[in-house]
Amino acid sequence: MSSPSPIWAKSVEKGGEAPLRLHEHTGDALGVFDKIKHRVHSPLCDLIRIAIVCHDLGKVLPAFQICTVKNTKYSPNSPLTNIPHSLFSLLWINEDKLREKLLHQDADTYREFVLSAIAYHHWREDFFELISAPHPKIADLLNALDKTGKNELQENLKEEIGQLGDEWQKLIAFNEDMAQGLRNGVPFMEYARPPYQLYFLPKRAGMDEQKLRDWVLIAGFLQRADHFASFCEEEAEEDTIEPEIQPVGYDTVKERVKEKIKASDEGSIWQFSELKDRHDKNIVLVAPTGYGKTEFAFLWGSGEKFFYTLPLRAAVNQIYGRAKAIFGEGRAGLLHSDADVFLLGDGGEGQGSLKAYDLARQLAFPVIMSTGDQFFPYALRPPGYEKIYATFSYSRLVIDEVQAYDPRAAAIVVKFIEDIVRMGGKFLLMTATLPKFIEDEMVRVIGEGNYALLNLYQEDKDRFERIKKHKIKVELFENPGDGKKPDFTVPEKNLLEVLNQAGKGKRVLVIANTVKQAQDIFERLKTLVENDAQHATLKDKIWLLHSRFTQADRDKLETKICGQNGEFQNPKRDSETEGKILVATQVVEASLDIDADVLFTEIAPLDALVQRMGRVLRRYGPMTSPDNIPSPNEPNVFVWVFKDGIESGNGKIYDKELLRLSLAWLLRKEKGNIPKVPDDKANKEEEKLSEFFNQEFSNLIEDQENTEKQAKKKRRQGKKQKQDVLTKILRDSDWFKETELELSEYEKYELVSNFYKSLPEGRRYLTEFRQTRDILDAGYMADRKEEAEKLFREIYTVSVVPSGKKEEFLKAICKFFAKHKDSKGLYTSFKAEILSRFVVQIPLNLKQFQERALQPIEWWVRDLECDDASGSQVDERARRRFVRWCRDIYFADFEYAPDRGLIVTSERIASMDAAIL
Repeated sequence: MSSPSPIWAKSVEKGGEAPLRLHEHTGDALGVFDKIKHRVHSPLCDLIRIAIVCHDLGKVLPAFQICTVKNTKYSPNSPLTNIPHSLFSLLWINEDKLREKLLHQDADTYREFVLSAIAYHHWREDFFELISAPHPKIADLLNALDKTGKNELQENLKEEIGQLGDEWQKLIAFNEDMAQGLRNGVPFMEYARPPYQLYFLPKRAGMDEQKLRDWVLIAGFLQRADHFASFCEEEAEEDTIEPEIQPVGYDTVKERVKEKIKASDEGSIWQFSELKDRHDKNIVLVAPTGYGKTEFAFLWGSGEKFFYTLPLRAAVNQIYGRAKAIFGEGRAGLLHSDADVFLLGDGGEGQGSLKAYDLARQLAFPVIMSTGDQFFPYALRPPGYEKIYATFSYSRLVIDEVQAYDPRAAAIVVKFIEDIVRMGGKFLLMTATLPKFIEDEMVRVIGEGNYALLNLYQEDKDRFERIKKHKIKVELFENPGDGKKPDFTVPEKNLLEVLNQAGKGKRVLVIANTVKQAQDIFERLKTLVENDAQHATLKDKIWLLHSRFTQADRDKLETKICGQNGEFQNPKRDSETEGKILVATQVVEASLDIDADVLFTEIAPLDALVQRMGRVLRRYGPMTSPDNIPSPNEPNVFVWVFKDGIESGNGKIYDKELLRLSLAWLLRKEKGNIPKVPDDKANKEEEKLSEFFNQEFSNLIEDQENTEKQAKKKRRQGKKQKQDVLTKILRDSDWFKETELELSEYEKYELVSNFYKSLPEGRRYLTEFRQTRDILDAGYMADRKEEAEKLFREIYTVSVVPSGKKEEFLKAICKFFAKHKDSKGLYTSFKAEILSRFVVQIPLNLKQFQERALQPIEWWVRDLECDDASGSQVDERARRRFVRWCRDIYFADFEYAPDRGLIVTSERIASMDAAIL
């Protein structure tokens, strides 16, 4: 008999040597686990090591060796029937020896966990078909093995695994009983319990929580070790890269925070005193915008591995800079969909930046700043979620700006928090406005005694009652329209007031609810300035920011606006005297650290409105004495309300019920003190409105509800008739005249608290939250990570290149190919140099997608010819790569301007704003 054939794990070369052998990769994975095994309780360590040793045994298959990794001299050279190697691995485990290693465990249960972790460590979409019923491919392979090659394959494996030690070699033996069952039609899932998808939930029912946790940990640490070992092998630096970089200690972080805050008296730093007895607790922190919550989070997470999440990339990028200053360049990582591009453009030097991005993806940094969509969708437990849950079982999670998530996403966030607490991790939820329904859900799923509620508004009530930075003026616009739809044009006199405020040397922020409205305001302000010598100095001091710029143009704008020495940088410089105007959408609510003097804003739900107001006089931070914070003598927040339709989104951006409640609470404050809404009255709309709003308002509500009932009856009869409560109140009530009210920081908190408590039952907002929660509680699992991400964001966008840029885009691809050819991080370079310059994201539903007749860019790339001026011809390998990279990107018949962004003329598409992406 010939000597055993070496088994390759990968065809890639390791450090310029021979292709990677199976025992080398397995040894690397064991080495990774040895560095992190202290993160899991010891009884599981042996089981995880068994799973690691056995996870790739299936690579012994001739089809894998010859066809997949090109080990052409492999023997035996048949059969060439191929099945996933992870499934095939189970057939080479000696179950008697496996049971011997499980003597101190619940043997049958934990044997299942180990086999499941091995079989599904690389889940594929076609697995369900392979495992849920008898499959001819599996039967054909086993029949072929009976005829030839089985003994030779076993010798190959014993020789290979024997390189790791005799104890592991004893685990190798072909499982004849399993093979016979599979030949006779027993589904594969009867031998290895699948962890994913709804079809398998009955098999998971009845298992206690600790065993489920152990199952996740076995699979998760296997995946973590396998993925990190592969990463190191590709980098050829496995001896110099740690899977867990050492965190920075509390004392060091404390000193750096103290230096940043520049406070001589340590006792005056609230972060230190409030954290003193809470450092090892789960915490819900409610504190004003700009009050230093980030530094509190850094202190809370110090000395441990922690993840800091925010809803928006721009905010994450800013916080990442602050994290580097506190923890150091080699301790903080950045993770979001374009983090690699950001790192390249943030002073990074090529491969070093890409390596930092890769380390963040491998979860190696002790501090990782990320967007929520990198982790929260795993609450839907798509394939691979175990790796994330295993890591969070010993980590800390910071959730900032939870109120910025829509109801469905918020329910998923709370589910993720619940799961990581059960896994053993800790959380810190921080917000300026904590929705009552989220607070109630936290109590339900985690337990009131399992986290500390730190409400700075309540703890320092006297101080916040003395801080009055905002005086609001509500302005009502007549907008009759053309009889079919309302006209949402802002009156010229109000735009002139914007210019007048800027003409006084003030920073003026204008926030519109739709991109179309923002673009219209921007254009009209520019025109007014050009035609008015009085405001000529503002000609080059007006900017527009929203979500429909290319990434490159948006990065330039954000740097111009809030970068170092930016036009709206926080804090405003004392020496600054020139006026300026920023017109924006919701992107500035929680993503940009800017400081303005005056705000003009369309009406928004009260929580969002308070976030917008937080951008005004932001320079007065937590260390500023209330005596040194000036109260405005005249309005510095102007809230625009349209009589018809309320705001330019006309119900498509914000639920009109939320807007009605927001206005009602503002006007209730204008009439007197803000009432305290007891929790037992919360979400009881009829009792609440009759008790806290005067009879006139209640009558209007009642009259309108009767009108709506009649309208619904007529619609059932085939007649279309639209009514809404707020429209009638705006038209008929004297309440909604131009009015002014001054708000303290505490009163803003009270208003938002009441707003959340009074959200009406049965309406879309709360219904979406509770329906999502119920689905998750029922055990829903997503088939794919992409599906989980879509459910989390519920935003469907299309990537487009404006048609006018078609020729420039295609030439840029040719130049890119000529410049780069092959190099590491090629896709990152392609995103940074090509996609960031040309691609814009827009919201589009299927019908609109069909109406626009969008043209797939890959059609052009497939036939792309490069002339001599742009470089050599694109070879087929590069062409296939570009086709893949351009998939799902379209040429679209839209205009684009660097100062205005994508210009959408279709009314139906323009109304579907995507400003908060």
